Amino acid sequence: MTRRRENEKGIALLVTLLILVLIVALAHEVFRIGAQSAQTGAYGRDSIRCILLAEAGTGAARIALREDARSNQNDTLDEFWSRAALPITLGDGEVLVTIEDEERKINLNRIMLSNGNAPDDQRLAVFQRLLDTLGIDRAVADAVVDWLDNDENPRVGGAESSYYLGLPQPYRAKNDLFDTIGELRLVRGVTAEVFEKLLPFVTVSSSGLVNINTAPKEVLMSLSAGTDLAEGGAIDSKTADDIIAYRKDHPFTTASQIGNVSPFLRDLYARTLIRNLLDVKSTYFHTRSSGNIGGTVRTIDAIGFRAGNEVQWRFWRIE
Repeated sequence: MTRRRENEKGIALLVTLLILVLIVALAHEVFRIGAQSAQTGAYGRDSIRCILLAEAGTGAARIALREDARSNQNDTLDEFWSRAALPITLGDGEVLVTIEDEERKINLNRIMLSNGNAPDDQRLAVFQRLLDTLGIDRAVADAVVDWLDNDENPRVGGAESSYYLGLPQPYRAKNDLFDTIGELRLVRGVTAEVFEKLLPFVTVSSSGLVNINTAPKEVLMSLSAGTDLAEGGAIDSKTADDIIAYRKDHPFTTASQIGNVSPFLRDLYARTLIRNLLDVKSTYFHTRSSGNIGGTVRTIDAIGFRAGNEVQWRFWRIE
């Protein structure tokens, strides 16, 4: 009952924040909208209003994440920002805001060592295990490494500029970090189907640690790769399910508490390098805020970095 009351208070807070931000945004934009709407048709006018609604939703998400940082030191799937949202009606429009932490995913940029010369063997093994779990050819991992590293020497299953320059629409291997996750589509072997499979589980914007309170099963199963499996063993499907079941009632407040799930995980954490990959909090958050007026929809897709009680947008796109 206590948790339910807290959840209801959290949802009410988010709605209140959304309305407050919307009022401020409306007051600031009313003159501009009035001037522009006189020069545009109904679609143009509604499109501008939808963007305004989406901006209000993004502002509310930012405030909600700041408030969450003040209230706890870990992030779980049982917080009001992380639950499935319903559209909020405001006048003749509605706003739908969703927030997802990026620390639930594997950061592709962290596959490379900081010098850019070679991959981090443990993190590369984790990505390869994810590919296996999703039924994707491991050659994609080699191609990702070649895209990231600072040389032009292709790996066995990879590709460098010599390959990409031979395509009908040629380009060079970046040989640097990904700026956006969409850039992954440029990598050899990442077809549209492969990209859609990978999208829920990989990121290019995170601390590099995986939040075991929010990570999906496929990511949890990948984390034990590259940790001296002969000694430690691997997280299989059942063990990943056990972690998910345990955290529903007992959210982790420290990474070492994963050992409370089973003796196997206690030994794995104590004896292997998996502990270098785990966390219980999140710092990067992916927000999608959609404004809808009469069937006209505009969406703001943004990624914010939370440091302390502040959130700074690192990526912002209007769709």
